[in-house]
Amino acid sequence: MVDGVKDFGDDCMVSNTSLLPLREYYFLEDDVELQNLHMSPIASKHQAMDDVNSSNDTGPLIFPGDGMEVDECLSIVHLLKAYGEAMDIEMRELAEEITMRLKEKGYPTGSTLQRLAYYLVQALDKQVSFLREEAMINYEIAFSAFYQVFPYGRFAHFTANSVILEAIPEDAEMVHIVDFDIGKGVQWPPIIEALAIQGGQRVEVRFTSIKWEQEEEDPPLQSFEETQMLLHEHARHYGLRLKVEEKDLVSLDSEMKKTKKIGEGNYEWLAFNCMVGLPHMEERRNVRSVIEFLKLAKDSIRVKGGGGTITFGDGIGWGKGLQGWPGYGNIFEGQLGQFKTLLESMDNQLPHHLREAKIAIECLFLIPYVSSLIDMQMWKEIYRESRALSEVGLEPWSMRNDNVLEAKELVREGESSYWVRIEGVKQNQMVLGYRGTPLVKVSSWR
Repeated sequence: MVDGVKDFGDDCMVSNTSLLPLREYYFLEDDVELQNLHMSPIASKHQAMDDVNSSNDTGPLIFPGDGMEVDECLSIVHLLKAYGEAMDIEMRELAEEITMRLKEKGYPTGSTLQRLAYYLVQALDKQVSFLREEAMINYEIAFSAFYQVFPYGRFAHFTANSVILEAIPEDAEMVHIVDFDIGKGVQWPPIIEALAIQGGQRVEVRFTSIKWEQEEEDPPLQSFEETQMLLHEHARHYGLRLKVEEKDLVSLDSEMKKTKKIGEGNYEWLAFNCMVGLPHMEERRNVRSVIEFLKLAKDSIRVKGGGGTITFGDGIGWGKGLQGWPGYGNIFEGQLGQFKTLLESMDNQLPHHLREAKIAIECLFLIPYVSSLIDMQMWKEIYRESRALSEVGLEPWSMRNDNVLEAKELVREGESSYWVRIEGVKQNQMVLGYRGTPLVKVSSWR
């Protein structure tokens, strides 16, 4: 499936425009050959590690898993719970001591709980591990594999894109999509194809990526200019007039207010897209940035007289912030339970003989992901700002039942342990879960 993938542009050009673009990009066939994952061996340099077969434990965090000694399993569980409790009461020395014990029990080739302990320790350690450095050599191929094999990002993007496409009025002269974090731009090729096919007399499609201040010391693995070029090439291939730009929130806000003054009516139809905390995403944006983006989205759509939509994808559980601060220990345990489920879902989709590929993928994407799960300051901000988020005043926009059925097909509900359901007072939220745990939520607003 991903053998020979050179870059985003080449990967985009293989589609057949006679097919529905969203299905073409997001639905995989059964005969995917994972054996074509060519990655540099990294586990071979760690032969001293215990080669413990991955467990298929399905219970919550407090129960032992299959394939492990009960004492070993319970010791990891107790240490994890103790770490959360120590951080909750700000006993940092005790938390550091617990971390050292977890370091002794964690292995990147072990069972689910052993790997959970290993990645937690790696996330707490600010230094880049040897395994992660080796995995970076294969970043592009690992990203393609992670995005295509596992449904987390594809589900979020497919659901948001479906909402956007069905909301665009036929007489819209320009479609303007504002993306909170465009990253590699993998969400947008299906939209480009669909708009090219269905566009008719539409004048132009415009993408605006929000430019945020750099929050991490390391530069992004792909620059905006590279993403811009690849999207332009894809649009040119399908004959679509596309403008891709980057603006900070202040400049975009000023532009939207000027639009109101000159009274351009419904000339420009707006879609605001915000994805946060999905496992494949490189950047972790702060809570205030999300709230500012959603407020601008709401105000801008009001300026247009309701001409637009807002899609919000969430991989870490923002909605929990609406119920008051429960203490970091409770948050920590709940988030580790979600991370454990994420590891289990990956175990069932990557066979054991692809161990090196799995280690590379987990080191590249799960260590940063668990870093956000254990970020106490981030969760304090979410709970502190939850009132502001609830007061943004977004109006729920119900999702169509057809979208739910297609999402179920995408994750192969009934054939796998993934499931999809609709939630929300007005059925405006679609949830992807694995076994008993929700993993990704996408909601639509206006």
